[in-house]
Amino acid sequence: MSYTIKDVARLADVSIATVSRVLNRSKPVSPKIREKVMKVVDELGYNPNPVARTLIMKESMLIGVLIPDVANTFISMFVGGIEKELIQHGYTTLLCNTNGDTEVELRYLNLLSEKYVDGVILLTSAPKPEQIEFFNKHDVPVIFSSHTDKDGRFSCINIDDYQATYDATKYLISLGHRSIAFFSGPMEYYQTVRRYDGYLQALADHGIEYQEGWLFDKDYNLESGYKSGMELFARDDRPTAVCCVSDMVAIGAIRAAEDSGLRVPEDVSIMGFDDIPIAGAYRPKITTVRQPVYELGSGSAQMLLTQIREKGTGSCESKVLPHEIIVRESCRALTD
Repeated sequence: MSYTIKDVARLADVSIATVSRVLNRSKPVSPKIREKVMKVVDELGYNPNPVARTLIMKESMLIGVLIPDVANTFISMFVGGIEKELIQHGYTTLLCNTNGDTEVELRYLNLLSEKYVDGVILLTSAPKPEQIEFFNKHDVPVIFSSHTDKDGRFSCINIDDYQATYDATKYLISLGHRSIAFFSGPMEYYQTVRRYDGYLQALADHGIEYQEGWLFDKDYNLESGYKSGMELFARDDRPTAVCCVSDMVAIGAIRAAEDSGLRVPEDVSIMGFDDIPIAGAYRPKITTVRQPVYELGSGSAQMLLTQIREKGTGSCESKVLPHEIIVRESCRALTD
């Protein structure tokens, strides 16, 4: 049997408006009344029509989350932080895996807009012009995660990419390394440029000459680390250390070192970035920059919920989370 809101109101001995307030959390209701209404809702198994609710309340309780690679460990941790935070506030996550394809991203964004989502969290190291144009045209709250918007156009949350890579490079220098390569991501990403700048500044501050041939700007994955490593480790002038843009790149570099007949860290030290779970389980355990991935996700959700509550009346917000150098086994101090 299908029950209506009228049935709930009659059995709970309250008005239809009161039932609506309880279910939609639109206005305060006393705990006693809320408990009485929810008891009837549970007994009847009443499920309000979500489409009608969206049209009336102009809220769908749906949040779109766009990610570039669902199989990436960093991203799965990030999504876990988002989902836990949103569930606590009664929201449902709509996960969209784009594979970094711009057309797919725009297709998802238009679909989410049609579904009246209350907001969007977009994981990206560099917003694309098409994404920016979409959010300029559509009044949808959005958080750009793992990105720092230098122009202040959108709310964002990230670590300090510049300082994190500066600290990683400085740590290698403190171990006695003065020939340090950098396995980077694509240089069209603002995040990559900031990390690269941090690496360069650390070298300059310690009087170390930059070697242009030791920069490899491929991608953030294992395959890129392996390809860069095989190319670098075949040279006669190979460095004593490599600073990597991600833990997966570091793993690829370690494999390349092994396939090149080198030992890590005895022959070459390798520094990761992110501190995904495999970093501490790999052999050798990877020394890395820890960024609080889970908190990046939960923080994104919190910021978006604030935007939704403020309904466009608030200003753009930018949050910077702390990072930390995690010392393990993949880097060693040089001895004279």
